[in-house]
Amino acid sequence: MGRLKKGTLLQPIPFDRTHGGNPQTGCVDFSASLNPLGPPAEAVQAYHDAIGRISTYPSPYAYQLERRIAAWLQLDPSMIIAANGSTRLLYLTASVLRLRSPFVVIPTFSEIANALMAAQATPLSIVLKSEDQFRLEFRQLRDALEAGADGVFLGRPNNPTGTLLGLDETFEIARECARHEAWCVIDEAFIEFADDPRSVCALVGSIPKLLVLRSLTKIFAIAGLRLGYLLGSPEVVRSLREALEPWSISTVAEQVALACLDVAEPFITRTRALIAKERPLLEHNLRRLGIKVFPSSANFVMVSVSHENARREFSDHLQSRGIAIRNLATLPGCGRGFYRIAVRSHLENERLTNAAADYAGNQS
Repeated sequence: MGRLKKGTLLQPIPFDRTHGGNPQTGCVDFSASLNPLGPPAEAVQAYHDAIGRISTYPSPYAYQLERRIAAWLQLDPSMIIAANGSTRLLYLTASVLRLRSPFVVIPTFSEIANALMAAQATPLSIVLKSEDQFRLEFRQLRDALEAGADGVFLGRPNNPTGTLLGLDETFEIARECARHEAWCVIDEAFIEFADDPRSVCALVGSIPKLLVLRSLTKIFAIAGLRLGYLLGSPEVVRSLREALEPWSISTVAEQVALACLDVAEPFITRTRALIAKERPLLEHNLRRLGIKVFPSSANFVMVSVSHENARREFSDHLQSRGIAIRNLATLPGCGRGFYRIAVRSHLENERLTNAAADYAGNQS
């Protein structure tokens, strides 16, 4: 595999806290990549049932939820720690590991680098290129490790590119990090939506410095409750728990999460069927308009829209039509003209496509 071009490896990653999920009132929100089915009905019922318990403290640590997740994934509970969102666990991990030379594969979720900076580290970049369809080359990983990386962070499927490293390829990356005694931290927040939903969690434990971050927020569309968990060796999980403040997960959030897990398999099966049908159709319709769509294995697509001679920014045009998408102009590794678009219901996807067609027609 080819080497990186000179000057692309040892680049510090700038701070960025621009996110989706906060559209103007009345907008259809394509900026947050949540399950288009919405929460399971059982989760909504559990929310209402739990209201009567809001005057009671939750357990200091969500052991019941962790045992339920462990049973779902067929892992030992000692390998799981749950908290109020996978982002909370990113910051916890960064503060506990105290890495000297962490590398982040970008573009990706900006809070990975932000968390490392909050822990007084200077995260460096492994830059994926749009001309390579944002695919990670194994040579890039080796270059980072040979440059002294003591931690490598990557997404699977990656947000916002939608690219999915194969399971065998990811195993080799984790093993290569282990050979260099470097941490390998994999963000699998969107894995349930992926074309191949198999997780690297089977390796956790056999590779002590492998950590996997997962989310309940995305697949069950419960972003307002903030729920995520981390998989790691029992020793690492113990260290993280000692640094995690008690009562991280509320009583209501834990009850909703348990209800979601009770119906997880049929609900995820329905979700995957919808994404498998709607994402290719959305990709086709956008490409037909001359919009560059990058290959995706997730519940969102990343696009590039040329603004040469454009009368208006693509995202501004869509917002004027009541549609919010994620503008990636400030995201490290992206730039102006890049956007992430969530896959939503068929009618909502058609609405976006029609608004995009109007934009394309106005630029011609």
